[in-house]
Amino acid sequence: MSEQQRRVVRLLAAAAVAGAVAVLATGCSVVQRQTGDAWAVTYEVSVDRPSGAELSDVRVEGAERRGDVPEVHRLGSEETGAGDGDGSRWSHDTIVLAEQRASVRATPGAGATATCRILLDGKREIARETSVRPGGVVRCRVATPALD
Repeated sequence: MSEQQRRVVRLLAAAAVAGAVAVLATGCSVVQRQTGDAWAVTYEVSVDRPSGAELSDVRVEGAERRGDVPEVHRLGSEETGAGDGDGSRWSHDTIVLAEQRASVRATPGAGATATCRILLDGKREIARETSVRPGGVVRCRVATPALD
């Protein structure tokens, strides 16, 4: 093997090692970020109609299980269940990393008004919005707080 061929082989080996290190470093940071501090988040949408009211174009953001990649999940149509008072409610639980965006959106049926809420650990409300007009989209979006 000539000196020039040995240099090319060494250069290719160095490039392969550098590439592998870069891939491993990136992979580790992604895994750490996905399994870092996280909140149990509950998305709620209440409708001023009785149980069984339909919500369309329902979307939530988060991970279904710890370690999953957070993403927007398009759930499509959902039906509300029994709620407090005269209205009905739909809810969905997910996981959202600390200091990351939590969001839910839904469209109630014609003539219905909806209110969304984002709750941490099923109790602490961090966002609430009500649709501007009957049949209009309702959206809640907020960054989750850091864990203490």
